[in-house]
Amino acid sequence: MNKIFWNGFCFVAVVTALVIYACANRGYPEGGEKDTTPPKVIKEVPESFSTNFKGKYIDIYFNEYVQLKEINNKFVMSPPAKKKARVSLRGKYVRVTFQDSLKPETTYTLDFADAIVDNNEANPLGFYRYVFSTGPQLDSMELSGQVIDMESQLPVLGAMVLFYENHADSAAISELPNYVARTDSAGMFRVTNIKNTTYRVLAIDDANRDNKFLPEEEKVGFIDSLVTTVSFPMVVYDTIHPDTMVVEGRRTKKGMELKVLSKDTIVRRDYTAFGPSNLFIPMFNEEKTQLYLVDKDRKERERLDFIFSIPADNQLNVRLRGVHLLDKEDQGDWFIEERSAGRDTIQLWIKDSLVYKIDSLTAFATYLRTDSLGKRELFVDTTRFYFKDKPEPKGKRKKDQDSIPEIKFMEVNVGVGGTVDLNKGIRFEFDRPIREEGLKNIQLFEKVDTIWTPTDFTMKHDSLKIRRYELEKKWKPETEYMLTVDSMGIYSIYGLYNNKIEKTFKTKAEEEYGKIFVQVKNAETPVIIQLYQGDKDVKVLDERWIDKDGKVTFDYLNEGKYMIRGIIDRNGNKKWDTGNYMKRIQPEEIKYLPVEINLKKNFDVEQEFDASKTYKREDPSKKKNVDNKDNRRNRSNR
Repeated sequence: MNKIFWNGFCFVAVVTALVIYACANRGYPEGGEKDTTPPKVIKEVPESFSTNFKGKYIDIYFNEYVQLKEINNKFVMSPPAKKKARVSLRGKYVRVTFQDSLKPETTYTLDFADAIVDNNEANPLGFYRYVFSTGPQLDSMELSGQVIDMESQLPVLGAMVLFYENHADSAAISELPNYVARTDSAGMFRVTNIKNTTYRVLAIDDANRDNKFLPEEEKVGFIDSLVTTVSFPMVVYDTIHPDTMVVEGRRTKKGMELKVLSKDTIVRRDYTAFGPSNLFIPMFNEEKTQLYLVDKDRKERERLDFIFSIPADNQLNVRLRGVHLLDKEDQGDWFIEERSAGRDTIQLWIKDSLVYKIDSLTAFATYLRTDSLGKRELFVDTTRFYFKDKPEPKGKRKKDQDSIPEIKFMEVNVGVGGTVDLNKGIRFEFDRPIREEGLKNIQLFEKVDTIWTPTDFTMKHDSLKIRRYELEKKWKPETEYMLTVDSMGIYSIYGLYNNKIEKTFKTKAEEEYGKIFVQVKNAETPVIIQLYQGDKDVKVLDERWIDKDGKVTFDYLNEGKYMIRGIIDRNGNKKWDTGNYMKRIQPEEIKYLPVEINLKKNFDVEQEFDASKTYKREDPSKKKNVDNKDNRRNRSNR
């Protein structure tokens, strides 16, 4: 009886403990393992690699419900048709409907990439490709390679690679290609089941998705020579482990020692390889040549703006009409011209107050523009510029007539902070053109012991940006300076004065900076060596041009990480030149040195740049992923 009682007591205690544990550990029920299995193709109607196809559509069946992910961006039909095939989802199968007539005696490939995923976890099917022929046989040749951006040296995702049997350069502009392929995230492409012949090959970004190249509007890259398909036998020897066992024996002091040896089997595999498989296409943006007026505006009462499509000599000439003071032949003195370096942006500052106070101005603008034949001709444009002062905000209390109006100052941007680099000046930028005699009111003081002592400097006027000036000074290291401009010291051509300016700053010690020396070797042409920071978005900090082997120096560098790239300046014009497809000109090569320079204070670093070497740039996105993994690993080890 006691034993029965004791067993019952134990059972109740265990059940009670389990109930208490369950109540104390509330949570959501687990749903089982995550589905990682991609969908499988169980039937194709008709089967892939069929011949003599005469239908209007194909159906692909799966073992589960599927989705189409970015199908419009990823699906590629080769050869392409004028009316693109329509891909539709129908539960557990996908239908491809051909909306255009198929070519006779032609092999087609339908490349879905990884656009087909399962319905639950979006597991991709993989790079699925369907092949069929409208004739009695299938073409079997292949071409493959990689597309990169020449300027960034990074792979191009989603570029369309076009293959033409017509070798004329103009075919890429006027005709559909014979075959197409799309690049993946690594910039790789592969076109299969094509004819055994010779092709003109180029790549475009195809912004309008018409499988044709639009010059100057779409990025392009091309292979200089024609490409002929080849096939050749290949032999691969595989090792299979193990199929034979050998026992080896030897006598020792302890007796007989047996050792089992396994013998691997070498298997020969024969197959046919297709190519070339290493096609390399550098893409670039062509330099624009179409000149036209993009915009004209009057954003400020005193200024007329003209914006052109490209930097070029546009021969802009503007005459005002309907203004009694300017309605004459000679109108060269009614404005001050401010322009960008290439004259693609021109601003006309109106000097006469009787003119800019008029809300509506009519102007005759004469300028060069590109006509339909590609030639530049003078064009006369009549336009009206309108400006209206903004009304005061509603509800604002009107001031009495006797009240003193608020003083409006000219805006002045002084480019100086708490410190100034020893090799840099101080930039002044005004919101209106100024009268230069006011610049004499700028004062610069140097602290000598504890006394502010006036010191000399020079002011340099920017020849293009007429509202910009540079204060140039040979700074002393580790010295304190003060820059001052009294109120109303500088005034614009419109009578506005500056507010008081007072800036105190210091210069750094020589030891705060480092230097990078770059030794250029094997330079057959001039080279532009650029110092930059940033990964995908490159920020060029400085550059040096060298016409032969030698050393270039980057000095006064702050502590930090720097990288180097070199532009092979073929024509020696000291800038990077892009290419042109129709002229068969490749862009100048840019080489990224795959070395990150970690510069310390008061250190000099020497780095070699071999202009004859091919440097491969590391993809910043992959580098970032590796860094993130390392950071997670370090945190987990703490």
